[in-house]
Amino acid sequence: MIPLRPLGLGDVLAGAFTVFRRNARVLLLWSLLLSGVLGLASTIATTLGQRSLQERMLSAIDTGTGTGSGAGSDADAIAAGSVTLYLLLAVGVPFLAFLARGFLVAPVAVDTGQRVLGRRGTFRGLWALLEGRRLSVLWWMLLQLAAGAVLGVVVVVVLIGFFGALGATDAAIGGFILALLGLGLVFGLLVAFFTTRFAFTVPTIALEGRGVFSAAAQSWRLTRGAFWRTFGILLLVQVAFSIVAGIASTPLTLGVSLFSGVFDPLGQTGSRSGGLSAGAVVALVVGSLLTIAVQCVTDVLSASVTTFLAIDRRIRTEALDQRIAAHLETGQPADPFAPAQPVAQRPWPQQQQPWGPPPPPWGPQPPLGQQPQQRGGPQQQPWGGQQQPPQQWGGQQQPPQWGPARPDGRG
Repeated sequence: MIPLRPLGLGDVLAGAFTVFRRNARVLLLWSLLLSGVLGLASTIATTLGQRSLQERMLSAIDTGTGTGSGAGSDADAIAAGSVTLYLLLAVGVPFLAFLARGFLVAPVAVDTGQRVLGRRGTFRGLWALLEGRRLSVLWWMLLQLAAGAVLGVVVVVVLIGFFGALGATDAAIGGFILALLGLGLVFGLLVAFFTTRFAFTVPTIALEGRGVFSAAAQSWRLTRGAFWRTFGILLLVQVAFSIVAGIASTPLTLGVSLFSGVFDPLGQTGSRSGGLSAGAVVALVVGSLLTIAVQCVTDVLSASVTTFLAIDRRIRTEALDQRIAAHLETGQPADPFAPAQPVAQRPWPQQQQPWGPPPPPWGPQPPLGQQPQQRGGPQQQPWGGQQQPPQQWGGQQQPPQWGPARPDGRG
């Protein structure tokens, strides 16, 4: 399905679209179950929760402005409940969505590896091939979340320190703004660096069966010397897919929002109950489904692109293409994607081998057992014998005979 050689950008993109096209039903089913369902639940819960949060905060303000000792306690209880709801919506729901989208890379990577070997994976087959590797993928996602939480705490502490220093001194606010921008740039560069260096961790777990830390070390090694290429391709793919998803989902969402006025043109359904109107709920659900449908496709393509980049790096550093070719021809090794040691130097076909004479720069190669024709000299016999003198047109030597002599003596 892919050329057994180092892959270019065109090969990576073509391979990702080919994997999706030839097994779209299975891959979309995985994407819908993981990122689709949780994405829809996240969108609905976030929207409804924000509406409820606004109502609770307005109720707390109204209660706090009342008189009596019970008004303050009620306001505190409402505020505490609002903060809890906000944390649940801001942390809990995106946490589950992040786990689902991160885990989706594993079955897509396994299916991509099967397509490289000329096989087609089923839903249950991909789940079976992930046996013993699912927990490692989950642990890696949790480790990423822990690292993100630590980074977030550091950012919050630094921001508090900056604002404290700003309040304690009379320095110009412009310097603090520039310092904050520089700090944000530094944190952004760190996130981009570590995200790129560990981008192949989940495909490595899924294809090679390594543990969490071994797969992370393998990803770090594979991106060594190819950081900017990997970063550029991943960034290009993410930007392109985000633009495509926005173009595809925005008109549909706007159309559904306009169409929702048919259900409740005056918005009176939700005015009495204090909730969302029927038209708003329909617009929210249908618009979310359209957006998530596009997102599911881009998630599968992004995971396949990442897997092909990991395969390309293994071809360049571990001669994975030779093991795949040997597996397709002889069946050995049984698992060409198994962990292997890096090769010192790839014997590319265009490199000259250290043995044998160099081929002539012109004409076809001579047959086996014959020496090439030498310019400016006689042709040598291949296996010994006396050298035949060349025929000349003059002197005592006869010209070459082009056929048997005629009886009348003519040539």
